[in-house]
Amino acid sequence: MVLCLVWSSAFIFVKLALRDAPAEVFTAQRALAAAPVLAAALLIRDAAGLGRALRQPRVHVIGVVLGAFSVAGFLVFSTLGLELAGIGFGVVLIYAQPLLVAGLARLVLAERLSIRQVVGLFVGWAGIALAVLGELSGTGPNVWQAALLFLGSAVCFAVGTIVVKAVTTGPRAVPLPPALLLGFVYGSLPLIAFATTADEPVRWTGSLAISIVYAGVVSLAGGYLLQFALLERGDAGVVSSYIFAVPVLAAIYGVLIFDERLSVGLVVGAVAVAAAILLVTVPSRPRVLEETP
Repeated sequence: MVLCLVWSSAFIFVKLALRDAPAEVFTAQRALAAAPVLAAALLIRDAAGLGRALRQPRVHVIGVVLGAFSVAGFLVFSTLGLELAGIGFGVVLIYAQPLLVAGLARLVLAERLSIRQVVGLFVGWAGIALAVLGELSGTGPNVWQAALLFLGSAVCFAVGTIVVKAVTTGPRAVPLPPALLLGFVYGSLPLIAFATTADEPVRWTGSLAISIVYAGVVSLAGGYLLQFALLERGDAGVVSSYIFAVPVLAAIYGVLIFDERLSVGLVVGAVAVAAAILLVTVPSRPRVLEETP
């Protein structure tokens, strides 16, 4: 629940930051803010273990993959999309990622899908279609561009999650926190290059500074660590089932804080996506997180 609150409220600070900085610059600022805080946390936790992990070539390979998808790709697509559309529309599409994870897990990890999960996938994609169609009447000519950007961020998020699930189990499991740290390091490089393409200047305000700290340190570094720690501990279905609350909360923030319009199609689509995530991720019988020493 804390993770849901952190991720949903991050959209508020992204929207605030885009008033003072172009998306190209803010994406780099978020990643650069997260990396040193994450490094300090890992050094305090286990400096010797971090050193051993960083000497493993496989950890660097996973870091490059996470940097490309979970950091650079996700941040670029989602932030550019939020320049064109509102929070409510964006989160419905971005948080379709549990549906993508389920589909990719079937293809890549050979995980079986139950009939209920298959139904959930169809309901989810129907919800996304309703959300897009509902925005056509009010968002303007950028709706399709924004939709593609948001779906691109969802794909990047899903690929990163599948990589995590694949490499953190089995006898050759990769230590995830060091790989995530390398992901921020490697992912920051293309983001810095991307920032140089911005046409508009940055207005350094207190609001921008707070937004960088919250969206970078709290949401990115803290959120990813919390999510991956939960995935390492036990049942991914239990962890993922709570994600459906993120688009609901974020859409409410958009209406209350930024006076965004919620079309009927967007509301119905959001409900369908939330129901689909529940169908896909919630186990048929209650399960609890496994305790680890």
